[in-house]
Amino acid sequence: MKSQIFDVQKLKKFNDEKRHLETIWTGEQGRINLLCMKPGQEITTHTHHGNHIWIVMEGRGEFLSSGKAPEVIDTGKIVIVPPLEEHGIRNATKENLVIASITAAGD
Repeated sequence: MKSQIFDVQKLKKFNDEKRHLETIWTGEQGRINLLCMKPGQEITTHTHHGNHIWIVMEGRGEFLSSGKAPEVIDTGKIVIVPPLEEHGIRNATKENLVIASITAAGD
């Protein structure tokens, strides 16, 4: 495999009806998805069998975790969610939100 560099500014895409999710890399150990959310869009709480990592590339959102108050996450923040913990995100702002989502293979 060769090294790869991804330009998020060129890859990001938005959909007026629902959040846009696109897999930008897949390997034996996991994958990277780019999540693009317009204001008001969200990813409802869900779980994974392995760790889940979100890196906020642009904008600001609310990290949702079962039983906890929403927590603001913005550009440059990294969220690491352990296996089987319920989590989601909501774009409650008036700006677009772009997140790199890293998950283990099979999740």
